[in-house]
Amino acid sequence: MRVVAAGLSFRDAPLAVREAAAVDGDAGRNLLRYLVGHGGAAAAAVLSTCNRTEFYLDCPDSIAADMTATVAQCLDPSGERGVLSHVVNRVDADAIEHMFRVASGLDSMVIGEAQVLGQFKAAHRAARETATVNARLDFVMRRAISVAKLVHTHTAVGTAAGSLSDAAVDCALAVAGDLSGRGVLLIGGGEVSDLAARRLHALGSRLLITSRGEAKERLARAFGAEAVPMGELAQAAERFDVVIASTGSSGVVLDAAMVAAIQARRGRRPLCLVDLAVPRDVEPAAGVLPGVTLIDIDEVGRGLEARNRQRGAALAAAEQIVEVELGRTVKVLEQRDASAPAISALTRRAEEMRRRELEKTLARVPELDAAARERIDALTQSLVRKLLHEPVAYLRDSAEDPSVALLLREAFGLDDLEIEASAAAVTAGEEPAGSGR
Repeated sequence: MRVVAAGLSFRDAPLAVREAAAVDGDAGRNLLRYLVGHGGAAAAAVLSTCNRTEFYLDCPDSIAADMTATVAQCLDPSGERGVLSHVVNRVDADAIEHMFRVASGLDSMVIGEAQVLGQFKAAHRAARETATVNARLDFVMRRAISVAKLVHTHTAVGTAAGSLSDAAVDCALAVAGDLSGRGVLLIGGGEVSDLAARRLHALGSRLLITSRGEAKERLARAFGAEAVPMGELAQAAERFDVVIASTGSSGVVLDAAMVAAIQARRGRRPLCLVDLAVPRDVEPAAGVLPGVTLIDIDEVGRGLEARNRQRGAALAAAEQIVEVELGRTVKVLEQRDASAPAISALTRRAEEMRRRELEKTLARVPELDAAARERIDALTQSLVRKLLHEPVAYLRDSAEDPSVALLLREAFGLDDLEIEASAAAVTAGEEPAGSGR
């Protein structure tokens, strides 16, 4: 079996192709069922954001290399949108490393941003709910989430990383100038709009918010903003100079005709439109209208390159954590009999916990003599052996089924101590043990 990551991102595909490849929740779940039921994959999950659409798979060796064509066919059945030429297929260690880097924000447009971890968790949760993950893919995705948490806890890569929302506001400031006291319309009620609203509120902007759901009222209450019905944007046009759009709509929300009507109301004063959505919220033709400056997500990303280059030292520390945990994860997956190392890890973890708790307890009763201390030590050893007897026996009986060992490693947190130890070594500037692949 092979772990595969197949898909495309802002690094590999232009915006128009990413639009074609984007999948929403229901479509994504249907594709996962197809890949597992008819596409030959043993397990599948999909991550679709404004910057990437990627499938994470567990596949038989015989079809791993063919997943490029299979994924492209799923995303672009007619082949007219050119998805096939942009799909990147990674296998085994390369795939796992990519998943670790994606979850950690190291492959993001904004290096170190934390939002992608939530999206990765949601992709993992959706695949579990759709019943398209097996123990191997579940193990790798959980490890990716753990590695991401370590990266953000033990390195400075996420410090002041900002977000696409911050970058969008920066773009608006560069085009429109000081936004204090000026109207900014936010289209969409999700996390991107929420983050943008916080920044704009701090800048003293007058906020207007619209969305198709009830989120506009929630955001309006939170930031003292004006909630505007989607159908009344033209009537409110004179009250804003900037628009930041970030909906999850599958089609255009603000077409050229609507922007022309807005500009007519505004006397064609300069209007800055920042579109962070994929698929795009704003029709590209709106960008050629008099007075309009249209900035899409890729242009926002280009403005982040200098900021990302400044994160060199933190990025190196994060990459080191990824490399160490990649080696450990690959080693676990490659073990023909995963039960023996799982048993060793389980008994080692239990003994470390026993010794730690025993030392804390004995320190509170210094009056105990040596004989009493030995009896307590023997008692705790006996308790640990009895508690571990059933899970150890189960592991030994299931030696030919690696999924059992993988699940028990996760259930007992057997990798946590090693992960924390390697992260501590990175923090201390040491070379962690086992850093090779």
